[in-house]
Amino acid sequence: MLLAHEDDNNSNGHPYWYAHIIGIFHALVIHTGEHSNSHAPQQMDFLWVWWFGQDPGTEQHPYTAGWKAKRLKQLGFISSDNPGALGFLDPKQVICGVHLIPAFHYGHTDVLLPLSITHPLSDNNEDWTFFYINMFINRDMVMCFHGGVVGHKST
Repeated sequence: MLLAHEDDNNSNGHPYWYAHIIGIFHALVIHTGEHSNSHAPQQMDFLWVWWFGQDPGTEQHPYTAGWKAKRLKQLGFISSDNPGALGFLDPKQVICGVHLIPAFHYGHTDVLLPLSITHPLSDNNEDWTFFYINMFINRDMVMCFHGGVVGHKST
């Protein structure tokens, strides 16, 4: 979970983005650009992630979630057809991990990502179609979603 970088004026926006961490990498890099201070190798840490998107539902059955709707927010993986589905992330941007509950009702899917190293062979290249964000896993997570407390952004 990390802070969203969307327009704060958008009242429909969600304050967090979510990603599945595929790999954690450490590389020695040499920065040679015009703003380089040193030509010595420096360690760079980064995460390889597959992004989640919020489930908007359908036009006939929009998915509403949150405190007023009394439903957990629902996420699903972004399809690999979208060029931004997989990416890299600075670990310093991660606020905390979240507990995701598979939405068993919707079952599995194998159409979001072609056969790749992101899946163990035992998963048959399938993922859960949707997940619920367990915002009640601990009191700090509840306050992240409820807001109104110093240091917590409100949803």
